[in-house]
Amino acid sequence: MATLVPAIDRALRILNYYRQEGSEEYGVSELSRELKLNKSTVHGILSTLCHYQLMERNPQTKKYFLGSGLIELGHLTMVRQDLRAISKPFLVQLMRKTSETVFLSIFEGDSITVIEVEEPLTEMKIASSIGQRIPFCAGCLGKVFLAWMSPAIVDSLLESPGLKQFTVNSSVDPDLYRESLVQVRKDGYALDFKEEFLEGVWAFSAPIFDPGGLRAALTVVGFASRMCESDKDTAIRGGLSAAREISSRLGMPV
Repeated sequence: MATLVPAIDRALRILNYYRQEGSEEYGVSELSRELKLNKSTVHGILSTLCHYQLMERNPQTKKYFLGSGLIELGHLTMVRQDLRAISKPFLVQLMRKTSETVFLSIFEGDSITVIEVEEPLTEMKIASSIGQRIPFCAGCLGKVFLAWMSPAIVDSLLESPGLKQFTVNSSVDPDLYRESLVQVRKDGYALDFKEEFLEGVWAFSAPIFDPGGLRAALTVVGFASRMCESDKDTAIRGGLSAAREISSRLGMPV
């Protein structure tokens, strides 16, 4: 049996009540009666859900209906699942080809979120996890996102939160960082061979596009000390090929 948090359980019971056929709106009294919850509890939960736009209140009827925030969350879930489903076989193939960790990430707000990971079955590997948040300026991963963003957005990010010193080799000069983005866009991918984000780690990132523009990034990471030039070349060539294939399946012309 799962351990349920009472307050969250009651909130989800209210939301799930709207799954049934019938009215699209319900009042506090009706929800209280049907769910056997105290009226003040129901009112408090509804007010909180309204704050996060998961519920909305009809000013005329004084009743509540499902909010636009749920639509946004549903859309985001669908988009992520589609992207993950399309990308997964290519991540697996690339992981097997390189014997290194491969992950897929998207840019959200002012940071990067890992949404899929494939790790080799070896003890010595770079670990990552789905849902992990990474600073916007993290090595080649940050650069491959910012290289295809508008100058205004890049300027805003460089101003706040600003560049961070992760290692002694991290680029913290905004002008030099902008110059590096120009080179990344020219090359079509980004490398972290100076260990700018994590000491001892080599990394490669390639952009993934859909018809709307930059959609995600594919990254290969491994220990710099054990990767020879041939290994790195395999990761770059394989990563670029995988990124192109994924972009193609997302609707980009070959």
